[in-house]
Amino acid sequence: MWIRPTFRFLAVLGVLCCTGCQQPLSAQDPTSEDPVTQNALPRELQERIDQFVAERMDQGHVPGLSLTILQGGQTVYVRGYGRANLETGAPMTGHTRVSIGSTTKSMTALALMHQVEQGHVDLEAPVTRYLPWFRTADGLQDQILVKHLLSHTSGLPGSFLWDGAQDDGALERRVRALAGVRLNSKPGSNFEYSNDGFAVAGLILQQVSGALYEEAMARTVFQPLEMAESTFDKSQVPERALAQGYVWTRGEIQPRQQPWSRSHNPAGSALFTSAQDVAQYLGAMLAHGKGHTAQVVSPQSVDTLWRPVSPMYGMGWYVASLLDKPAVFHQGDVLTSASSFLLLPDEGLAVATLANLDTTTQWEIAQGVAALLTGAEPPSATPLAYRAPSQFKPDRSVWPRYVGTYSTIFGKLRIYIDQDRLMAASSFSDPEMTMELEPYGDNDFTLRNDLGTLEGTPIEFHHGTQGQMEIWMGGKSAGKQIP
Repeated sequence: MWIRPTFRFLAVLGVLCCTGCQQPLSAQDPTSEDPVTQNALPRELQERIDQFVAERMDQGHVPGLSLTILQGGQTVYVRGYGRANLETGAPMTGHTRVSIGSTTKSMTALALMHQVEQGHVDLEAPVTRYLPWFRTADGLQDQILVKHLLSHTSGLPGSFLWDGAQDDGALERRVRALAGVRLNSKPGSNFEYSNDGFAVAGLILQQVSGALYEEAMARTVFQPLEMAESTFDKSQVPERALAQGYVWTRGEIQPRQQPWSRSHNPAGSALFTSAQDVAQYLGAMLAHGKGHTAQVVSPQSVDTLWRPVSPMYGMGWYVASLLDKPAVFHQGDVLTSASSFLLLPDEGLAVATLANLDTTTQWEIAQGVAALLTGAEPPSATPLAYRAPSQFKPDRSVWPRYVGTYSTIFGKLRIYIDQDRLMAASSFSDPEMTMELEPYGDNDFTLRNDLGTLEGTPIEFHHGTQGQMEIWMGGKSAGKQIP
């Protein structure tokens, strides 16, 4: 069974973007100047993996990627491919720091489980036990338990924050701002991926530990597991050791600065780490919470994290079957970089990828490498979306019928006209993310965004069965216009 997770707003639509894709550009040589940090693989298997990774990186235009493999619970392969920085030529290595995104959630959950074992946190307790001032707009805050935060069942809506806040009070301000947010469902009743839920969990960790979230993570996870190359402070990373982030937009790879905020650090907005450190972390998870020199949590706590709360999610981890074996996994992105952690606990096997371009490619590489290690066939490649610039002269008089706010499974999407352009603004992010709908016909558009988000997504508008205008993405209905 192959899984392309649909747990993230961008991942879901990223799949839709690939209809009718072309691949007009060629990636950099992904095998240049990349020292192998660790290697205990048979030569033939190593060559097969290297060839597979190189081919998929080229197909997905990924500038740089680092790979971690564990077998029998032990690290057997850590290496980098391609370039950490195309402009300087710096190679990607096993020690290159990449901003990994939401895979940080599993680490936040681990740190909070440590507090559970210390008797400082009860998973069954309401959030208000630890944050007495916590409120939601509908007054349901007392029904949200700690376990709901870690399992995305709190009812808090999905969101992505990139306000650039870097002060020590950013996290608490964000959680206090939830007093103006209504829950989308009763706590404990439904799964809805929520970065804000993990922001609340991170603030609880900060409160009970008596240290800033970032310091609590260092004390509880990074230091005990000897993850010396992991930090939330980008300024602490040597320039040559830091991966430059890139986006794919209008058929080209472009360097971009990562939009991030300490308000969402617990959800995965800004942990910089390396493939080597990820090996330390995944090794401890396969060893039921034990690193080389310290036991971070008990085996029972790891079992709790990996026990499904909703059909496919535990606490900080997705739980499903991959390669016909029990698996736990997660994916992360921060628009300009991405990561994937994939573990087959019964096999003592783990694969992780860290990439400086956010596409489905790095997740497919993680799955493909796991397949090669278990004797299965890798999944087929998903090419990046590309459509040549439009030469169509639109009839703008029809555009007003498309204007309005649409309720979609990804949040509210506002369609409006800005001078001679049809635009879209997503409420999923704060501030709003704006995109242009480039016309290829009077009802045939392609999304364009300088951050590469949803780049190439085909858009159409149709009248629904109840007379409401619907927005279609990738040939499927994605939401209805709000009257």
